[in-house]
Amino acid sequence: MSSILQFIIVTILISVVSSKRINLFIKPIDQVTSDPIGFIENDAVYLMDVADLQLENQAYCIGTKDIHNNECFSYQSNAPNLTQAVFNLFLDGDGDISRISLSFDDKLAKPQVKKRKQVIAAQPNLNPDSLKKQREEQQKKAGDGPVVEKVKQKKLIKEIDDNGVEVTREIEEEVEVPVDDRSWIQKNWMYVVPPLLIFMLAGGGNEQSR
Repeated sequence: MSSILQFIIVTILISVVSSKRINLFIKPIDQVTSDPIGFIENDAVYLMDVADLQLENQAYCIGTKDIHNNECFSYQSNAPNLTQAVFNLFLDGDGDISRISLSFDDKLAKPQVKKRKQVIAAQPNLNPDSLKKQREEQQKKAGDGPVVEKVKQKKLIKEIDDNGVEVTREIEEEVEVPVDDRSWIQKNWMYVVPPLLIFMLAGGGNEQSR
């Protein structure tokens, strides 16, 4: 029995240590002090009744200090009904919470937590010196192979906005395309040679008629 009890105690301790509580607070914009309104833990949110805080006709922030740069993840001008709140937790590649957003659903009877995968758009390289250096390095690596360069092309991607809605937007991304390093004559010989041949033939015919 003692071994079973020890196993239960260890399991409870592990679950307590592994769970991360995100404490939430509300703070008027023109004030320094903040008031706690609840916390998020184990994919659930526990909120206090904010009716006694007297937040009507005020601008304030809902935030947390437990997630970096989320001290004001939601700006509100009037006190909403937090029973219809949806706390969207955006997860990074490691599964950690990187940011929080707040939305509302009038069909809810109690607040909810939704986890969403954060979508990071491709970042264009706007430094021409960096692009030139990359091109030179690629040419050195390619050797006798085809020379390529990076160009920007527009692309449509889908991502999740702060309200949890899937939206489509246009971005620019860099792609590699082969570089045409032929000379001007090599590229445009079909526009030069035929007229030149016609001119020479026409001139030769006039000389023979004389």
